Amino acid sequence: MTDTSRLILICACLLGLPVSGWAADEPMVQSLMSQLETYGANHTNRMVLLAGIALVTLISEDLACIWAGFLAARAIISPIEAIVASGLGIFVGDMLLYTTGYFIGAAALEHPPLKWFITPHAVSRFNRLFKRRGIIFIITSRFIPGTRAATFFAAGVIRYNVVKIVLIFAFAVAVWTPILVLGAMLAGHQALYYLEVYSAYALPILAGFMIGVYLLTRLVAPLFTWRGRRLLLGRWRRLSRWEFWPYYVTNVPTFIYVLYLGFIRYRKPALFTAVNPAMKPDGGFMWESKAEVLQALPAGATGAWRSIPVGLSLEDKVRRVKELMADNRLSYPIVLKPDHGQRGFGVAVCDDEEMVRDWLATSTAACVAMQYLPGEEFGVFYMRYPGNQSGEIFSINRKKLIGVVGDGVHTLEELILLDDRAVCLAPLFLNRFTPELLDIIEVGETKQLVRIGTHSMGAVFLEGIDLKTDELLASVENIISHYKGFCFGRLDIRTTDEDSLRAGENLKIIEINGLTSEATSMYDPRYSIFTAWRILFTQWRKAFEIAYLNWRNGHQPMTGMAFIRHGFGWKSGEQST
Repeated sequence: MTDTSRLILICACLLGLPVSGWAADEPMVQSLMSQLETYGANHTNRMVLLAGIALVTLISEDLACIWAGFLAARAIISPIEAIVASGLGIFVGDMLLYTTGYFIGAAALEHPPLKWFITPHAVSRFNRLFKRRGIIFIITSRFIPGTRAATFFAAGVIRYNVVKIVLIFAFAVAVWTPILVLGAMLAGHQALYYLEVYSAYALPILAGFMIGVYLLTRLVAPLFTWRGRRLLLGRWRRLSRWEFWPYYVTNVPTFIYVLYLGFIRYRKPALFTAVNPAMKPDGGFMWESKAEVLQALPAGATGAWRSIPVGLSLEDKVRRVKELMADNRLSYPIVLKPDHGQRGFGVAVCDDEEMVRDWLATSTAACVAMQYLPGEEFGVFYMRYPGNQSGEIFSINRKKLIGVVGDGVHTLEELILLDDRAVCLAPLFLNRFTPELLDIIEVGETKQLVRIGTHSMGAVFLEGIDLKTDELLASVENIISHYKGFCFGRLDIRTTDEDSLRAGENLKIIEINGLTSEATSMYDPRYSIFTAWRILFTQWRKAFEIAYLNWRNGHQPMTGMAFIRHGFGWKSGEQST
């Protein structure tokens, strides 16, 4: 067998080695390393030998460095040659991973199946994280076996700066390679054992260290300051009170119940998409257009509004907002929200043109500009069975927009931390009012912390079924009678006060949400998670009953596969087009 054939065979054997757990294959590894040493000792062309070391790094960086160290220890090559050959091979391999992610990985994200699971928003968020911590990630991964390929490939996928990546890779290789090569020279064949131990414990030790630092800085250190103790209290309340849990956690039982209704009880998995024929194609399951809903409502039922389609320049977007204000004699504040949005994310109350510009500059999707309506806000959940002349109000939610009252002594930050409700979402409010945190609020002055009736943005939701009246129901049905085919969902309403709501007077629709809107009174702090699940189960049972009747009347639900494709399409960002 020729020397070249022997090297190729050894490389093929290295490819079959597990990433970790060399100790279990110690005889095989020792045999391979012995053959590599023999190959190096018998090879007369030094340049070809150094090229062979570089080639082996593309298969196993660590073993190639150890082999180079063995050869240097036997004076077959110099230590400098061992380090340069190994380092050059490692650097080339790192750049290959980066370029693969750059040219292939990034393109793959635009096509199934990756685009189904990795949204442009997720990539953007990871990109921002990598820009802040990328150097630490890359250098750390060089010293932690098992993390390198994923980190370097990910850097390519998000197209991290090429110049920076070259410099970082070069620095990491310049530090790591001499350690491994020279260590192998000194330790001899024991280097394999030491490397195995290092590979087995480096990542767990790093993880344990990071957990220890986190616990020390986030849990122990805050106990020594009043501010830290109040922030810990807020964190504990977010963990112990279900109303602050992520919706994807609280809705697990509901998801299982919906599967039961779709697959077992009705045997039509996507039957629920027929619940609102007015909301094509999914009954308002996700990303319903706010502009389309507002357009269907009668004049006077909403505040003034204007859609801002995608593709306009920033100046054209600002011009549309100014036209809305001029045509309707509005003054600031003005509300901006994504046309396709959920749970209040992205909604902003803008107090001047600068805030409008800043918001529109970051918006890449269609959006809606709306008049800011004074008064109190309520969520009225309405449902009507097909064939019935009248529907019912299933729930009413009082939305309390909280604030803190100044005493002329404490700063805004202190008032937030002192307030029993505001402290629960302290990080949200402290971030929102960063420039004002050191301001002392005058005696009796109220600083409004929340201006949008969204629970995730800080509003308090309270049970309001006592506000239900025949007059309110009549007014709601008069409004939605213009929105043909709407049977199920929540109307977010602004009016003067509770008496006006009871009387069904001066109602202004902010938006109407369909199938997946919740009877948000369930977030009342007095209610347990079990009460919330009972409400959700009842809500979804009625949704299926209404959808079934609509189906019997000729309204076809989506097929299961069509619904899945539709869902993945929205997740991939197609709603922005």
